[in-house]
Amino acid sequence: MLRFKFIHRLAFKQARSVLLISLVLGMISTGWQIYNDFDLEKHHLQLTVSQITQLHKESAARAVYNLDDAQAEEITSTLISNPFIYHAAIIDDFGDKLAERIRQPVAKTWLASLGNHLFQINSHIEEPLSINPSDQDDARLVIDLDTAHIANNYVRRAMTSLSVGLISSLILATIFLLLIYRYLSQPILDIAHWVNQLRQSESCPPLPYDKPDELGELATGFARLWEERKDKTDQLNDTIERLSKSEHLSRSLMDNAGDAMFLCLPDGSIVRANHQAADSLKCNEAAFTGRSLAEFSNNYSTESLQILFTTIEEKQVSTIEDIQISTQGDTFPIEARCIRMCLDDNDYILILARDISVRKEAEKQIYELAFFDTLTGLANRRLFIDRLKTAMKFHQDNQRYGAVLYLDLDRFKTINDSLGHSIGDAILCEVAKRLIQILPENATCARFGGDEFVALLPDTGSSAELCAETAANCALQILAELVVPFEVDNHQLFCSTSIGIAVFPDKHNSAAETLRHADTALYRVKTLGRNSFQFFDPEMQSSAQERLEVEKGLHQALNNHEFELWFQPQVNSADQILGAEVLLRWRHPDKGIILPGCFIHIAEESGQIVEIGNWVLLQALQQLAAWREQGLPESFKRLAINISPLQFMQVDFVDRVLEMLDQTGIPGLQIELEITENMLLNNFEIASNKMKLLKQRGISFAIDDFGTGYSSLRYLHYLPLDILKIDRSFVTGLRPSSELAAIVEVIIATADRLNLTVIAEGVETLNERSALMELGCNCFQGYLFSKPLDAKQFYQKLCASVESQLSELNNS
Repeated sequence: MLRFKFIHRLAFKQARSVLLISLVLGMISTGWQIYNDFDLEKHHLQLTVSQITQLHKESAARAVYNLDDAQAEEITSTLISNPFIYHAAIIDDFGDKLAERIRQPVAKTWLASLGNHLFQINSHIEEPLSINPSDQDDARLVIDLDTAHIANNYVRRAMTSLSVGLISSLILATIFLLLIYRYLSQPILDIAHWVNQLRQSESCPPLPYDKPDELGELATGFARLWEERKDKTDQLNDTIERLSKSEHLSRSLMDNAGDAMFLCLPDGSIVRANHQAADSLKCNEAAFTGRSLAEFSNNYSTESLQILFTTIEEKQVSTIEDIQISTQGDTFPIEARCIRMCLDDNDYILILARDISVRKEAEKQIYELAFFDTLTGLANRRLFIDRLKTAMKFHQDNQRYGAVLYLDLDRFKTINDSLGHSIGDAILCEVAKRLIQILPENATCARFGGDEFVALLPDTGSSAELCAETAANCALQILAELVVPFEVDNHQLFCSTSIGIAVFPDKHNSAAETLRHADTALYRVKTLGRNSFQFFDPEMQSSAQERLEVEKGLHQALNNHEFELWFQPQVNSADQILGAEVLLRWRHPDKGIILPGCFIHIAEESGQIVEIGNWVLLQALQQLAAWREQGLPESFKRLAINISPLQFMQVDFVDRVLEMLDQTGIPGLQIELEITENMLLNNFEIASNKMKLLKQRGISFAIDDFGTGYSSLRYLHYLPLDILKIDRSFVTGLRPSSELAAIVEVIIATADRLNLTVIAEGVETLNERSALMELGCNCFQGYLFSKPLDAKQFYQKLCASVESQLSELNNS
C-alpha cells in the first residue's frame, strides 16, 4: 500500500510539474505576443495620429489664413469624430481659438488605468500651422487623445490573447498528462501492483507489462531477479534448517560430552564452553564468554597459551597436560587435546579437557610400588641402583666424587623377634625419619629390605679425600642420632647401627660393585664390634679418620689456647733484621707441635680458617704492640701476616682489620699482609677494592710464593702491591748459571721495574744467598739466618742483632 501511495504521489507531482511548466510556457508565449502587439499598437497609433494631423494640417492652415470659421469648425468636427480624439482646436497666429470641438471621453476604468500605465503615450498633440513662410509658426492645431478608449481596446485584446494562451496551455498540458499516464504512470502502477503480489505469492504472477521498451526490460529483469532470489532463499532456508539441526546436534553432543570442552580464539579467550566445563570449574556457562582460558590454568599464562596455540596446525591434534583451577580454588590435573579449526573464515581452538586425577593417582601408586618401599616410604633397591648409575656416569664425566653408605641396624633381629613385627616396623619407620633429617637434600636414602638401609651422597667433592671426609662426617651424625633411644608403645629401645662406606667413581667399578664394596666394609664393622663405620679402602679409612680427628681437634684448639705464634726473621744483605713473618703452630696436647702444613688445608676446607685467621691477626698485632712498648730498633720495618683467601673475602674483613689497628694502636706502616696469587686471579675486582682501602692506612701487601700459581703480570701493574716473595722452590740449590737463576732474574727485574721489594724464602746455604745477591735480591728469609722462634726468643735475637751491629760499628 505504501508503494501505491508513493506511485500516486509521484504521478501527482508529475502532473503538477507538467501543468506548471505548460502554464509558465503559455504565459511567456502570450506575454511575448502581448508585448509585440503593444509595440505594434503604439506604433500604429502614432502613425495614425500623424496621418490625421498631416491630412488636416494644410486645411487648417488655409482656414487660419482665410479666417474661415466654418471650415475650421468642419475640421475640428471631423477630428473629434475619430473615436480616440475627444478634443480638437485650431488656434490662429494671434493665439485666438478659431474653432474648437470637445466631446465627452470614455470613462476611466481599472483596465483604462492599467492601459494608461502600460502605454504612457503623449495624449496632448500641438501641430504648428504654416501660414506664411516669412512669418513665425504661431498658429497651431491642438488635438487631445482619448487614452481611456485606446487603453480599453488594447487591454481587451491583451486579455483575450492571455485567455486564449492559458486555455491552449491547459489543453496541451492535459494532453501531455494523458499521454504520460497512459504510457508511463499506468504501466508503473501495474508493475508496482505486480511487485506487491510477488510478496504474497509463492510463484511469479504474469508480467503486467511486456512491451519491448525500458519498462518492459525493467519488469523482465525484476522477474528474473525475483526468481533467482527465490531460488537462493529456498537454498538458504534449506541450509539454515540443516545448520540448525546440525547446531542442535553439535550443541547436544557438546553439552552431553563427558569431557570439558572449550571453544577459544587464538588469543586464548573463551567463546563457548559446555556443561561439563562449567561443572568442573564450578562456573556458570555464560560467565566463560570473553574470559581467558589462562585464568583456569596453573601451568600456562596468557602469553604462553598464545604461543602454544600458534604452534597448533589445522586438523592436527596437540595433547598437553595441565593443572586446572576452579573458581573456588580447587585444582585437578587434566589432559587436554587442542585442535585448530576454521569456522566462518575465523580461526578457533577447540580444547577437550579430561580430568585425569584418577589416572594420576594410579600412576603415583604404581610408581611408588615400583620405586619406593611401602613401609618407610624410602626409595627401594630398583630406584636406588638407577640413581647410583646416573650419579656414577655424571661423576665420571665431571671428575667429581660421591659415596655410598650401607647401613645395618645392630640388635634389630632381637627386638623384632622378642617384641613383634609391629614394634620392629615402627623402629624401621623411625630410623627412616631420622635418616631423612640427617642426610643432605640431594642425597637418596633407600631401604633394601629387613633392617638394611643405603644412602647415596652425590657430588661430595672434587677429590677422593674430601669426599671421604664428607662421608665420614655424615656417618658420624648417623651414628650419633641412632644411638638415641626409640620410644615405641611405652618401650624404650636401643638400636645402634653399623655403616660401610664406598667412594665412587672408579673406572673399573660398576654400581653393583660399588654396593658390594660398601657391603664388604659393613661386615668389617660388624666384625670389629659394630656401632661404627669403615671405608672399603683401608688407606682412605685411615686418611678420613685422621682428617676427622684434625677437624675435631681444631674446634678445641682455639678454646683450649693450643695455638701459638712463631716468628721467622727477614734480613737484608747486611744481616739486619728488617721484619718477621708470623707463623702458626699448634701445640697438641698429645702430639706436640703440629706444623701448619698438617692442618691449614683442613681448616680451609671446613671453614674454620676464618676464625683461626682472625685470631692470628689479633694476636700478632697485640704482640707487636707489646714489643713496641719494650722498644723496637729503627731497622725493624714491619710484621708480615699471612691471610687466607677465605678470610680475605669476608665482607667485614677490612672493617675488622681497621678495628684491630685502632684497638692495639699499631700504625699500618708496620703491617704487611701476605696474600696468594690464586686469590687475586679469582677475585680480582673485590681484592683490588679491599687492598686500596687498607692501603690508605699504610698497610703494605706482599705476594706469597710468587711464581708457583697461575701467575699473571696484570695484577702486578694494577694492584697496590709492595713486595714479591720468591718461593723456596726457586731458591733451593740456586746457582748463578742454572735455569732457575734465569727465572729468578726475570722476577727480580720485573719487580725492579714496578718498584717492588723482593724477598727470597727458604734460603738455607751461603751459596744460595750469594747467587741471589748476584741476581739483585737483597732481602732474605730462611734457616740460614734463623729458624722460626717463639715471641720471646725472636725479641731476644732482635735485640742481640742490634747490639752486635752496634759493637761492630764501635770496633770499626
